[in-house]
Amino acid sequence: MTTKILGHRGANRRAPQNTIPAFQAAIDHGADGVEFDVQMSSDGVLVICHNFTVDETSDGTGYVNEHTFEELRAMDFGSWFGEEFRGTKIPTLEETLDCVKDMEILNVEIKHPSKHKVEVVQKTYDMVREKGLLDKVIFSSFDFDVISILKHIDPDCTCGLLYDPVPEELFDKRLLRNEYLTVASDYKADALHPYFKLVNYPKAYIRKCHEAGLMVNVWGISKESELEKYKNRKLDIIITDCI
Repeated sequence: MTTKILGHRGANRRAPQNTIPAFQAAIDHGADGVEFDVQMSSDGVLVICHNFTVDETSDGTGYVNEHTFEELRAMDFGSWFGEEFRGTKIPTLEETLDCVKDMEILNVEIKHPSKHKVEVVQKTYDMVREKGLLDKVIFSSFDFDVISILKHIDPDCTCGLLYDPVPEELFDKRLLRNEYLTVASDYKADALHPYFKLVNYPKAYIRKCHEAGLMVNVWGISKESELEKYKNRKLDIIITDCI
């Protein structure tokens, strides 16, 4: 099998993360796909931003979901990265899908929605379906309730469970006991999306997942040496900063 390489928040070392320039850079530099993060503005527009606040990646402040789309759109999401990106706007989900629609695989992460969870999930699904991209999209979330909602909307949509090694951050504590196959089955997931080092424990993690019909899609790889090493681990997807 050939492991697919996805740009984490686009090609985030070449352009400001989760912006159209970053997604275009991932296309230009040969990534198989991209991963990006969906949130909703206070007036119901789906936008792409990783952090729950805009402070780190724009000239604005405050929570994404407490700003209107007009307010978010007035912010500069590029100059923090480089002067040549000054004036870069926060993209909508629709704009992002239009940009990357010809890529092979798209990982749409739905952030932990603190408000209007069902609405955020439904709108995200509807936009992907409207664009005719359900066959390319893997929906993922650290909030496994999001996956349950998606599977209720469409049992055939492809979904992955995101998790990392921090116990306090785990949505389902059974993962601490390596009950990953049971957890995946309970949420009807099609894939597991662990932090990349977690596939080493237990050693048979990848094989057991594949035998259970699950994809293994890792994230967190930020070094070229790690990328080369894990390309040989029979993973389905690597989400990486190394684009």
